Amino acid sequence: MRWRVQVLGLAQLWGPEGQRIRLERRAAALLAWLGLQGPSPKFALAALLWPDSSPTTARNNMRQLLRRLRLASGGEALVEGDTERLALVAPSDVDVACLKAAIEAQAYERALESVGAEGSTLLAGFDFDDGPELARWLDGARAGVEGWVREAREARIGHLTSGGDWTAALGLAQAWARQEPESEQAGRHLIRLHYLQGDRGAALAAFEQLRSVLSRELGVPPLPETLALVREVEKGTQRPSPTAVTRTALPLSVLRPPVLAGRDAAWRQLEAGWEAGQMLFISGDPGSGKTRLAEEFASSKGRWGRIEARVGDSDVPFASQARAFRTQMARWPDVKLPDWVRTELSRILPELGETRLLPPLDSETGMLRFYDAGAVALQLLHEHEDISIADDVQYWDAASSKAFFYGLPRMFEAVSRGAQPLRFIDCYRRDELSAQTRNHVARLLDAGMARVVELEALTGEEVKRMVAAMGLPGAEAHAEDLTRYTGGNPLYVVETLKHLLETDSLRRDWPQRLPPPGRVGPLIQLRLERLSALALQCARLAALAGAFFRTSLVPRVLQVTAASAHEALAELESAQVLMAERFSHDLVMEAVRAAMEPGDVRVLHGRLATALEEDGAPAILLAHHWLEAGRVERALPHLLASAHSDEQVLPPEEAAEHYARAAALMSATGQQEDAARARAAEARCRLQAAAASPLRPVQAPPGKAR
Repeated sequence: MRWRVQVLGLAQLWGPEGQRIRLERRAAALLAWLGLQGPSPKFALAALLWPDSSPTTARNNMRQLLRRLRLASGGEALVEGDTERLALVAPSDVDVACLKAAIEAQAYERALESVGAEGSTLLAGFDFDDGPELARWLDGARAGVEGWVREAREARIGHLTSGGDWTAALGLAQAWARQEPESEQAGRHLIRLHYLQGDRGAALAAFEQLRSVLSRELGVPPLPETLALVREVEKGTQRPSPTAVTRTALPLSVLRPPVLAGRDAAWRQLEAGWEAGQMLFISGDPGSGKTRLAEEFASSKGRWGRIEARVGDSDVPFASQARAFRTQMARWPDVKLPDWVRTELSRILPELGETRLLPPLDSETGMLRFYDAGAVALQLLHEHEDISIADDVQYWDAASSKAFFYGLPRMFEAVSRGAQPLRFIDCYRRDELSAQTRNHVARLLDAGMARVVELEALTGEEVKRMVAAMGLPGAEAHAEDLTRYTGGNPLYVVETLKHLLETDSLRRDWPQRLPPPGRVGPLIQLRLERLSALALQCARLAALAGAFFRTSLVPRVLQVTAASAHEALAELESAQVLMAERFSHDLVMEAVRAAMEPGDVRVLHGRLATALEEDGAPAILLAHHWLEAGRVERALPHLLASAHSDEQVLPPEEAAEHYARAAALMSATGQQEDAARARAAEARCRLQAAAASPLRPVQAPPGKAR
């Protein structure tokens, strides 16, 4: 419990109880000097700080300065010394001294921890024009500190990138680019990492931003190395990893194939639907490339954003819509929602308001207001985009689907009044839409407002073209076998190539021993078997947590240190099992789940439920995990709490479903009286829902098909 000194950024003292005190100019300079130079002659420092004063006055000023420092820190000495020299009492309490020590030890992660949110500029905002010698020292010290920080960032980003932890690396690169927008080192990292994460548009946008800053601020073009990287991103060619890795490094062309092979016919259908002003749906088998096609097509048409549903959303009303709104609010933080919209949306986004003050949705007027708020938010949160891609629509919960299709007519009406149209591209697995969503889509098709584009398997020639574009020595010789083995599924082709690369089989004859053809699960299982035990446990935890997985759950649920959890998660990203807090593909998650033993599943669900209870997770989510753990008695209170809460703030049909489920469980466990009360509550909610429902079928605007 000591006072800490910050001289990087705004110079200030931090007290043990959160106190913050601004440092005066010369006190900050003294602490910065001692942090960088170490113990120094006392009178030389006094002359440096007060160059125009007599020796007697300078010495007296130094005594007064040290006294004021001690008073500011509550009597705790920050500087010690005798009549000859001064030194820091605890260099480890001074940020710039910590940075210097970490750089000397090549402890780059620790070095970056020394740099706060206010940046790395030494004594930011201070100048010493009245002390030329001190000003010259400060100029050199600032340059040195900035060099250390760049060295640490470069090393840390390289380490994270080579280890596959692209999300953490991207976060560091973005922070670097914000503080040094003219840095081409930071810009190149941004470009590479955006591309590795599948966002070529963001990679090219990062380059355009860098080029604009260099031209405006420095009057120079980007370096040849930066231009070469951008050309490779545009072509999708292989980019070698900047540093050596301990596992087989997969080329960039395999992590994200550069050519969208075999989708010319589908592209023409999308173009026709676009010209007709229709809503576009892309349907296909898992791994057929629906998302990739949607992103490439959207990139050719304008500004786009992507939202997604996840496995498990169907268990939590409005889970998909809430995630979509949070994604858009994070993407466009300057968008201001009207107060009444924020109030209504706080029913599904508690961070926007106080839900206990909201009236129940037990009237048509109340229901209309709630659904209208969602429609207004949908418009405002997409006003900076031309296209919205919704991925994995088959996982959307029924309540979110109903709210979205309610809002569509409002958007069509706004377009008919001259508003900028927002176009939608929705992707879903073939034959896996819910009955409700299928009916909504059918009505749109009947009205001429939508078009469904079906993706089929690639032909042999298309697989050959895809493989040739990857530029992998020896791969083209296997194109025919790849087509036969994978059935022409693009993801299966990529996963098979990963297996051949990781087993050093690409330049050999086609392997005689492979899992049965036409399925990718066994190949993914082979990849999972190469993981460490802890990484595999993390993957299993993520699979069971589904849409609500957070990396912060890992240490608590698996009872490991944060450092061990971080290493395991980085291993999963390197193996392309996870990307940040989601699986790289649903098929990977399904493979993880399929390999789990029932006993392990129950244990992990129980641990998850315990951790989520501590976090105050939604009651319906807690009920789900306790049920999966086989603990009905722990699940029932949460199920009833969810029904009661939903009855207060959500449409009554959501509460009815939970009351019905609770009644069934109570009956099965012999709690007949409680079951009867739950069924009565269910009936009450269904009556309210029937009386209050304002929903109407989607219709095309007058005189115009969409």
